[in-house]
Amino acid sequence: MRKTNTAIANNRKLRQTVMLTVLLIAVALVASFQSRFAATANSTTTESTIVLQTAGAPFLGTTGQVVSNEWANQTNPHVDCNLVSYTFDDFQGSSTIHYKDLETGTDNIIPGNTVDLLSDISGSRVAFTEVTFSGDTVRIFDTNSLTTAVVPGFWNSNPSIGGDVVAFEDRDSQANWYLSNITTYDVSTGTVTPLTNDSLTNIHPEVSPNGNAVIWGKCTNDLNHCDIYSATRIAAGVFTTRALTTGNHERSYETSTDGELAVYVSDRSGESDIYYQPLTGGNEVHLSIGGYQRNPTISGGLISFEQGNYGSGDNFLYDTRTGKLYQVTTGSLDNRLSEISVCGNTGRIVYVNVGLAAFNAYAFTFQVPTVPNDTEEQFDDLIALIRSFNLHPGTSNSLIRKLQNAIDAVNASDTATACSCLTAFINECQAQSGKKLTPAQSTQLINSANQIKSDLGCP
Repeated sequence: MRKTNTAIANNRKLRQTVMLTVLLIAVALVASFQSRFAATANSTTTESTIVLQTAGAPFLGTTGQVVSNEWANQTNPHVDCNLVSYTFDDFQGSSTIHYKDLETGTDNIIPGNTVDLLSDISGSRVAFTEVTFSGDTVRIFDTNSLTTAVVPGFWNSNPSIGGDVVAFEDRDSQANWYLSNITTYDVSTGTVTPLTNDSLTNIHPEVSPNGNAVIWGKCTNDLNHCDIYSATRIAAGVFTTRALTTGNHERSYETSTDGELAVYVSDRSGESDIYYQPLTGGNEVHLSIGGYQRNPTISGGLISFEQGNYGSGDNFLYDTRTGKLYQVTTGSLDNRLSEISVCGNTGRIVYVNVGLAAFNAYAFTFQVPTVPNDTEEQFDDLIALIRSFNLHPGTSNSLIRKLQNAIDAVNASDTATACSCLTAFINECQAQSGKKLTPAQSTQLINSANQIKSDLGCP
């Protein structure tokens, strides 16, 4: 713990200490707010479950890179394409925000008052919290113009930035840390728009890369038992808000959105699992994976997450486009606070790891997995998807048999029969929707089968 000015420390009592690094804050949250209640399912959305096994998952080819591993705490890394922002705590009472270009290796310090933390990055802009004697402030640094803008007001903190929108936690004072709302600031126009106005704990906003969507946790003084809300921008400074979950089973600090999907962690199944659903509404998908999953983030339809309890956690990646699970690391001591960014065909995952008496920041770079267009691979993936649903054996066998007949026809160069088998498969999926298949499962299978038909040139 670093020593700080007494006035600043007093301003941060309810966080336990002002200058804990973000990773230590996250650890404190986990330790302090562990569930004391039995988990019961309570969801107003239609849910489909995909069962996945981490054992045997193929490894994702990556190139490792050090972001920063100096004699200091390097925490809270965030990534957008090739740029990473992170908090640098030098153990001497100074906390600064750095940003690094992973392609050139250039590392820069953002001008501040050395009491800066909790950053996020989007394009050339870095949003961060700066602690002052008057209260916390949110600031936006432009890495191109090297200028800093200040969001109006005090007791604003923990910003997330996407495009021209910054969302942050908005408090009236330090008196009650749990009384917080979510507010947005438009960098281009200077417009301030409150998204919430209630007596609950609205916390941990996440903005989509284009700035058109915000998600956050709405809690009742227990940050492990919250509901997830979203706000979609329909015009400048105008948002529509909806509840994505109900029942208070989600964690406020483990949410993410890529503008299409919202991903979060819930304990409603009795264990810590990852869920995702469209921001506009629709079916919720439950990734049923044995063990403890944490800190999911999403970009370009790829979900990065950590598997295992704190103290021993490896990174995995789930492709929502194909239903494939990949392992990113193995034998890691304690990877935490990971985040993914996909730009074109290149993906990057940043994370922190417990080093020698400090937290160090690292990055992986990888080629984004392709969506297979090879017919045989597509059939294999579709069959694997059916099996992941854990359907009744009769239903599963009936669907797979139709696909096997289609494969046999393709191998015999009988495209007409293959198309007919796929049509029969689609018809069965439609007939079983809402019965043996959930609507979401049926839609997923039908979409995959239609893609194969298109690639085969079926009428």
